[in-house]
Amino acid sequence: MRPVSIVRFEQAYLASVVLWLVNLALGWKARLGSLENNPAFAGNPQMGELAQTMMIGTTVFMLILWLLLWYFTARRASEVAKWVVVALFGLSVVGLPFTLMSYPVVGVLSVVLSLVAFVVTAYAVWMLFRPDARAWFAGTAPESEAAPSE
Repeated sequence: MRPVSIVRFEQAYLASVVLWLVNLALGWKARLGSLENNPAFAGNPQMGELAQTMMIGTTVFMLILWLLLWYFTARRASEVAKWVVVALFGLSVVGLPFTLMSYPVVGVLSVVLSLVAFVVTAYAVWMLFRPDARAWFAGTAPESEAAPSE
């Protein structure tokens, strides 16, 4: 049985992934357009196709990575996965100013969705350090605090 903090982590983490996907879908054309307007791609249609292929590949890679991290953190109590989640959140903290500066390119809705996803991810990471989660990762979670597995 998983503790409440791990269940809350799972809910928040998966919600942030869904927010990321929604944000990506809404801003796909704007992001692709900014790549195609890059002088390095100008005048070469093959480079535009390459940019789109790279965006699709990066999206698939990130989605697989985040789902693997979710699985090993929330379902297998992997300390390594937990710390990778924390490290990636740390990188998103560093990237937050760049997210805010991207407003002219991606628009206000994308920035707001990114900020909401950031806050939800911060909550998820915080859940990993609650006492019941620490005990669960150590393999000593008390049954009285455990939530039913779903």
